[in-house]
Amino acid sequence: MKRVFHWFSLSLLSVLLSACLGDNYEQPDAAVFGSAIDAETGELIPQDIGSEGSRIEMIELAYPSAETRRLNFKTDGSYRDNNFFSGGYLVQFSLVNFNPATVKLTSSKGGIQDFGDGKVIDLQGETRMDIEALPWCRINIEDIFFDEARQRVTAKFEVECTTRDPLKEVGLFCDPSPHVSFSINGYGDKSTQKVEVNRVLDKPTSFTLKMPLTLFEEKDSGKDYYVRVGAHTSVTDARWNYAPAVKIRIVKKEVEQKELGIRWDLFDSPYKALWEAGKHKTVALFEFDDKDYKSGDGSYAITSFPEAESGGYTQFISPGEGKGGIKPVFDISAIPAEGCHMLLTLNVSDASHFERDAFGQIEIGSNGIFDDEELCWIFTQFELRNGWQTLDLALPEANAIGELRRKRINWFRFYHQHEHGPTTVKFDEIRFYYKTMVESCDEASDWQSAGTLTVDESDCQEGEGAISTVNGEQGLRLQKTWSRVIAPASIADGHFEFWLYVSDAAAVNGSENQVEIGSGGRADANELNWKLPTLVDGWNKVDLKLSEGKAVGGEIDLKQINWFRIYNVMSAPAGSLTVKVDRLRFYKEGYDPKLADFEE
Repeated sequence: MKRVFHWFSLSLLSVLLSACLGDNYEQPDAAVFGSAIDAETGELIPQDIGSEGSRIEMIELAYPSAETRRLNFKTDGSYRDNNFFSGGYLVQFSLVNFNPATVKLTSSKGGIQDFGDGKVIDLQGETRMDIEALPWCRINIEDIFFDEARQRVTAKFEVECTTRDPLKEVGLFCDPSPHVSFSINGYGDKSTQKVEVNRVLDKPTSFTLKMPLTLFEEKDSGKDYYVRVGAHTSVTDARWNYAPAVKIRIVKKEVEQKELGIRWDLFDSPYKALWEAGKHKTVALFEFDDKDYKSGDGSYAITSFPEAESGGYTQFISPGEGKGGIKPVFDISAIPAEGCHMLLTLNVSDASHFERDAFGQIEIGSNGIFDDEELCWIFTQFELRNGWQTLDLALPEANAIGELRRKRINWFRFYHQHEHGPTTVKFDEIRFYYKTMVESCDEASDWQSAGTLTVDESDCQEGEGAISTVNGEQGLRLQKTWSRVIAPASIADGHFEFWLYVSDAAAVNGSENQVEIGSGGRADANELNWKLPTLVDGWNKVDLKLSEGKAVGGEIDLKQINWFRIYNVMSAPAGSLTVKVDRLRFYKEGYDPKLADFEE
């Protein structure tokens, strides 16, 4: 609180005006410091940094109109503020990561009193004020390590909730800063930065989160980073709880990536002349960049501004004039239409400029102009992030205007209306491929079983794991649900294939068993089913023709697959049979493996 002395006379006015005005203010004469402490364990309660941490408000009682002051925590749970005046203060708690109802203040000067929904403390000189409370969540780290072979960070930890409120989510965050958190998370992969839990934890519960290195470039390899686990209760306005940050070294391994499908080299130097000829068709200016690109010999960059020149309108159009578009036309007819995907590699300077509900699309076409023989994806169908990325866009999920001629693709457009700038987008590659795999079995989410369900990372046929379970008292039940899967095949020429492991083939071969897929969301509704072929102990590749499946409960919709199940009724003790599944996929007879996402 600033206090001005009004004792000066007019004769001194000129002198005072030339002097430092700060000399007429009292200087702060008190400091407050301390920690947020777990009332049961005595350990500090880790915090987010600055304004994202717990909000402790202090109001000076001697001045009713005094501004509310905030205490900013360090990430370890301690704080210090040297800019207070001596006197009484009301201390209030809002937006904190501990239960305000359990707060107990202790002061090195004594004299804590309850007052309404806060507490009153007297600050004199150096005053230590510790805040003892129960954190919403406690996190015990079992292990955090970087797996160089699998190129990912893995965190194993246990969460304990101190109330009966549901745990909303857990997260794994990564950043070069030791203050890494939900708010400082430059390298945290989207799939692990917030994983929903939404259930009450009756006891300490173990979690495992894995962060693939999708956001790390080669230049980031061989450096130290900080990783931190967080947990977030569902209590309204509660802040995240954290474990202490762990320093790890990330070494990116050179892995030869399979080049999927066929490449449309639209953004390389052979098209420079055509790009120059069609430059006037693009709202904002673009240029060839041979310094920053991912493949080929360069990329094309476009920058838009919010001024009148571009109207905040980012638009990038294929070169060429009128119908016919670029030469030569591009042929994707060799890729089965049901599973055809387009990979678009691009770099975005600021993804926050591209609102997902704003007006904008990505388009391809075969008649050289927009809104004719076109497929398009609106921004709600994907999400951009800063830097280089590859969008995987399914042609069967695109919006169609007219009928696309798949043998003569000759038009590409990216546009978006926004009020921000400057905004730069670079385009490097378009590639089309045949996506056959619908389930990698690397994660246990949305799987259900009659027995214990785990992910076996030590014995799998593809990727990073296989779904593993055991039989229950009534036999085996293993089920996977999706919101929607488009099977990249038809009934006439399609196959459904997966890997199946059984520890005792004789027990399965002699039982009543069945494999089912469906679009009705449950058994015996819009379903195809098959009896399992004769199996051997260990891994078996199961390949089923869709045309040979038995239809039950109506016709299956191959564009709305949402259910897969294996079951068998067997007379064997619960837990005596181990079953694993891996790599579920559909494919069309006679497809070219060189164009597909999986090659035998």
